[in-house]
Amino acid sequence: MKIIAPALGTMLLAMVASPSAHALDLLSTSGSGPAGNCQPSIPSGNTAVRKRPLAVINEGTGSEFVTCAFTTEEVSINVVGFGTRISNVSAVPVTVNCTAVVGEELENAQYFVKSITLAAGTAGQLTWGTGDNGGLLFAKSVALSCVLPPFVGVNRNRITTLLSIL
Repeated sequence: MKIIAPALGTMLLAMVASPSAHALDLLSTSGSGPAGNCQPSIPSGNTAVRKRPLAVINEGTGSEFVTCAFTTEEVSINVVGFGTRISNVSAVPVTVNCTAVVGEELENAQYFVKSITLAAGTAGQLTWGTGDNGGLLFAKSVALSCVLPPFVGVNRNRITTLLSIL
């Protein structure tokens, strides 16, 4: 390990000092279960939305809002795409509406609305990518707000970032 660290440092220094050095672009995808990064929009006293190990699910009789925040790398502001898996464990077809919010609190945020219709007992992916943003890369904070009908849950969130290393 002691030999690798100086060699890596020398390689990085050579890349920076070289006039013909090019950036190395790496795509990185990370996923997370919703129990850690999703919560009811009105958490106090909300007993309809339950956090389970594999899902945040609406177990009530009416629709409930759930908000999920995605974790991004602080060294990369280039978010290529993100998405969430939605499951319908009810006995009827449902439509789930989600709004992606990209931006910072004190700056102009962008809003991207999508819907997915799921048959009873099925699941599907809602995804956002560079095509949803005019071909530009997303940047800054990324979050979702979804309206979950009864017995519908958020199962897994994924985000892909582009990291450029010089």
